[in-house]
Amino acid sequence: MNAVMIDDLLKNLGRTYPEIIASGMYLPGGPPKGIFDDSDRMTVSLEPGIELGFWASIQRFENLFITFLEGFEGEPIYRGSIPYQLKTKMNQTWVKSQYGEPLESGAPYRVPISGMTGGWDTYRLPGMSKSIHVLFKYTVDMEVEGIVFRLNEKSQAQHL
Repeated sequence: MNAVMIDDLLKNLGRTYPEIIASGMYLPGGPPKGIFDDSDRMTVSLEPGIELGFWASIQRFENLFITFLEGFEGEPIYRGSIPYQLKTKMNQTWVKSQYGEPLESGAPYRVPISGMTGGWDTYRLPGMSKSIHVLFKYTVDMEVEGIVFRLNEKSQAQHL
């Protein structure tokens, strides 16, 4: 996986799994699977630290998760290149120096078993489709643990 391949994936956000496959894109680890038979969300893990999120009922590709730091012991992390001048080692200060003030932010919070997080910030990146936001997830030390490229408008059923 590299920056060009990730950019190609991002261009497919909003399409269904069958549409992506019909276009000729190969997604190892597919088709998407849910944790349970009746899960609303389904995922495909392409390689360590790269996961695609789908809305189950229509298999719509809505999120691309990239993990840079272990949130728990043994969590797979991504070590390759990424597009849009992003790096695999970033902190909140660097993100704000590159992209300014976030569109939205979330305060640090406690996760059972894992402990505290550093919160999150959401941005729209220059050169990226206006239909996509990027969420930066921080550790308590404000290092970027991972990013999520996500559609602004998700499947209606998620809003019920």
